[in-house]
Amino acid sequence: MRLALSLSLAALLFVAPAAQAGDSVRVTVHGDVVFNQINPEPLSAVQGGETATMTFLLDTDFFENHPTLPTRGYAINQESFVLQFDSAGIGLQVPFPGGQAPYFVIRDNDPAVDGFLVTNNLANPFGVPLNSTGSFGQFIDNFYVTYGGSTLPSLDLLDALGSYDFTGLTVFNWNIDDGPFQAMVIDFASMTIELENDPWTDLECALAGVTGDPALAGAGTLVPGSLNFMTLSNAAPNAPLGVFATVASTPVPFKGGTLKAFPFLLPPLVITTSPLGLASLPFVLPPSAPSGLELVVQCIIQDPAAVNGFAMSNALQGTVP
Repeated sequence: MRLALSLSLAALLFVAPAAQAGDSVRVTVHGDVVFNQINPEPLSAVQGGETATMTFLLDTDFFENHPTLPTRGYAINQESFVLQFDSAGIGLQVPFPGGQAPYFVIRDNDPAVDGFLVTNNLANPFGVPLNSTGSFGQFIDNFYVTYGGSTLPSLDLLDALGSYDFTGLTVFNWNIDDGPFQAMVIDFASMTIELENDPWTDLECALAGVTGDPALAGAGTLVPGSLNFMTLSNAAPNAPLGVFATVASTPVPFKGGTLKAFPFLLPPLVITTSPLGLASLPFVLPPSAPSGLELVVQCIIQDPAAVNGFAMSNALQGTVP
């Protein structure tokens, strides 16, 4: 369920200060929806012709090599993964299936081609489960691209930094699968792999509700003028929630938990979660947003199963580079 970020919350991004560094690589894949036959929310809203952006973070130190094949899988930071369309956004399955891990797999001379996979397998394009269920289990985001064998010099992620499009491309696939069926088809356009300091920091302090701790995650560079998004998952379904934001965090007790998005700059943005307990908050950072701006956001969700009738997400801090 896509919930547009209101001007009142966007206005919070004009104020002020600090910084953060991290050893991470961001992968961003762009495409266009060819068709969509998905009925459940949030992806039911997506129409043919919409843009698709898949983005996630990797750590250069967290990888696994296939024991025999020339492939290497870098573990995807699960909270950073967002598949965003013009009308909806979604993350990975929460919780992620036990015994599995989402990988960004690099192929080098395998056997005479190079390429990239988003998969839960070091050798095969099995895709990764999204946080929505179809007729045959979780919807699967299945993306891979194949290039000529001289495209990559090694399996090192740092050697793969750069931009990729149709130059040298031999095979591509980007579908949202429901079991054996292609429920959505996306036409691949381009991909960038770039070093980046992650501008998002999890400040914790969630307060559990009916399904545990609601999880608020951020994606995007927070560069002035850029498209960014926050996603809430694991919240109570069809529940009213308030999105609170501040730029001068002074934590206060609230309903048995701690509210870090205080004092409020403006009244909260009030929206409703989807039947799956999801909410998507895309926004464009104003071009005039000052470097060092620290925005702290936290969601309060009406939830009868919570200790005092309200659950809280973790507090999320975004820092403008």
